[in-house]
Amino acid sequence: MDKILQTQLTNIYNHIDAQSEEIEMAARLLSQAVHSEGGIYLKTFHDFTGIENFLLVGTLALPKIKHFDEISQVGTPDRVLVAADKFDDEVKAFTDVLETAGIEFVLVSNYNKYESEKMDQIHHYIDLSSPRPLIPTPNFDKIVNPYLNAFLYLYDHLYVLIDEMTNEDYWM
Repeated sequence: MDKILQTQLTNIYNHIDAQSEEIEMAARLLSQAVHSEGGIYLKTFHDFTGIENFLLVGTLALPKIKHFDEISQVGTPDRVLVAADKFDDEVKAFTDVLETAGIEFVLVSNYNKYESEKMDQIHHYIDLSSPRPLIPTPNFDKIVNPYLNAFLYLYDHLYVLIDEMTNEDYWM
């Protein structure tokens, strides 16, 4: 079982790495808020609400990151980072509100093939590549969906890129 998990996680990380261009574009968008008068607002859904405190005040919190409370607090120079394990009706409605308000955002979630038309139009979207449980059990069920692992791997990548883009010490 351990080998299956290791192989599956490696596969997921490889799928995330294959999105390097999208990840860099997302980091650039979020960095714009750091370089300007803006901030990065964090909106989480589903199980991601459980790691919100880590993302907001942990040692790897993005610069100028704040909790998203309501749409009126977000201005033009601000950006929103949206994290969800799946693109469901709730996440879709939220991203629709952001788009209607003209607010730029990065969406990180698993791809929803039933919402492909909508998802393919989202400019800064990164697929977690972990849509279902992976490890087979003796009774033919599957357990362990590592979407949180996938997100943290991706988040670390974003963190490093944003640090490179916003830390003047790299520019010398």
